[in-house]
Amino acid sequence: MSFSKMTDISVSLSSNTDALWRNCFELTNEMNITAPGRRIFPTLEYIVTGFDPSKYYGISMHFEFMDDKKLRYVNGVWTESPSTEEKGVPRIVFHKNGAQLGKDWMDKPVSFDQIRVTNRKSDQHKGPSFVYLFTQHRYIPVLTILEGDQIVHISKIDYTSFITVTAYHSDALNQLKTDNNPYATGSRQDRRQKREAERCSQSAKKMKKESEPSTSNSTVPSNPSPAPTAFPFLFPTNLLSQPNVLLQQFQLSSQMFTQPQPMFPNPLLAVLFPTPPITPDEPAQIATPPVNVEPVEPAEEDTTVDA
Repeated sequence: MSFSKMTDISVSLSSNTDALWRNCFELTNEMNITAPGRRIFPTLEYIVTGFDPSKYYGISMHFEFMDDKKLRYVNGVWTESPSTEEKGVPRIVFHKNGAQLGKDWMDKPVSFDQIRVTNRKSDQHKGPSFVYLFTQHRYIPVLTILEGDQIVHISKIDYTSFITVTAYHSDALNQLKTDNNPYATGSRQDRRQKREAERCSQSAKKMKKESEPSTSNSTVPSNPSPAPTAFPFLFPTNLLSQPNVLLQQFQLSSQMFTQPQPMFPNPLLAVLFPTPPITPDEPAQIATPPVNVEPVEPAEEDTTVDA
């Protein structure tokens, strides 16, 4: 559907998008809109001809209600009821290139890929390309061409109409858009599998962490260190686990303090102090150290005679 004011201007969808729009229309096209704003897909991309190459034109886009109905998806079927929404003037988005010569518009496709549709009215203030649409309503894109401040052409292509939704109801439509939209990676099969694998990995790590004993707040009793012995060289640490040998060593060490001559069972002390050990059958021999006696000179005989 087109309106042209005594010009030869013609508008059609580009070859890159025409077939996709038609396929979506056959599946009852749904347009997913979100609060943060979402791209229109398929992209609104047009081929425009019939411009005067030397004149300047401006091109804009807005979305128009197809009817005054609100739609609901019930048991696999779209049902209609009267819309009670208060509808205002539609927001007009001008092409990002501004006014251009006719020859420049005709050199390449005219794309409105900058448009973002939202279901939150306040988000229109994010920028001039954000457009607020009611959910569960049927819209059609309207392309308008101006020469100066005069409208010279209006174009509405029937199979670009859509129903606004917050989630796709048609699995076939969802799959079609997913397979063709480079930005729709969130619902692709490989992406879903990757996210599922990441969730499983995180769950496994969490379970492993919870199964490990916590050492942050628990008090681990420490083994008391053995009491130091008065004579570590007499009682080596390996004897502590041998009570009989330890008792024998204790008895021998007791004799060391009761006998006149000490004995040292430790091999190292035996080398430093070579003293023969005391045995039960042989009495201890006490070695008397030699006494150094200094020689004394003989006293001279007194030869003095008393008178």
